[in-house]
Amino acid sequence: MLISAALHAGWNLAMRRHGDAPAASVLLVCLSCVVTLATALLGGHDATSLRIAFEWGLLAGLSEGLYFIALARALRIGPLAPVYAIARGLPLFALWPISHLLLGEAITWRAIVAVGLLLSGLVALLPTQSSAATTTTRGYLWAVATAAAIVTNGLIYKAAVVRGAPPLPLFAAALLVAAPIALVTLWRPGGAEELAHRLARAWLSGQLLIVLGAVAYTGSFLLALFTLRTQGAAWVLTLRNSSIAFAQILGWAVLNELPSQRAFTGVALVFAGAIVLGTG
Repeated sequence: MLISAALHAGWNLAMRRHGDAPAASVLLVCLSCVVTLATALLGGHDATSLRIAFEWGLLAGLSEGLYFIALARALRIGPLAPVYAIARGLPLFALWPISHLLLGEAITWRAIVAVGLLLSGLVALLPTQSSAATTTTRGYLWAVATAAAIVTNGLIYKAAVVRGAPPLPLFAAALLVAAPIALVTLWRPGGAEELAHRLARAWLSGQLLIVLGAVAYTGSFLLALFTLRTQGAAWVLTLRNSSIAFAQILGWAVLNELPSQRAFTGVALVFAGAIVLGTG
């Protein structure tokens, strides 16, 4: 899961370096969809497991699509700091009791301590000049909707792998639904022609970043799905949130962002939470 988290931070870094991150992210999802779908269909899976994967994958794709829409609207309306805190922090509170009730995942003191450390690290890594006061009610609601989609995704994927869905066809089916929905988030009054031009410009101006991002995105997700076969949904989501710390480290190393004492503390708290949870 730590490798998955690092790859998750990696594809986010690739998109941050692209001049049109929203369009590049949609192209990344579409590219990952094509590759994983082709690989899944050639993977020699039996008909029953493929049926389970595609049935649950279509449901997961709808949830992933709602996530893209909610996140795009939340970031458009509200400042990054409060939106990110709600979207990433709320699932840590919600998924543990929900997965305990629905899936029987145990809530231990180690898990409670780990979640507390991760949330403290998240708060420390937020920008200090938060403009939360300017965030509208709609902005907060879309951030909550983003968090709800993250929780729903985790539960759907866990239910799918428990029922025998192979991770690769499951992920491919989810992307098959999510990719068109992600395209909708870019729709503007100019229509299809303007959207096509924007996607073409994004591809031509950053092909390598999109390809590398797609590789990291796919690898991160597949590792998480493989881990879900033996670990609980809340456990996986909690450890995957260590991507917050990896993103900070990559920002220092690649983007030459200046680290602060507060950021060092945040990274240390996130990794402390990951160690506490992962060594149990």
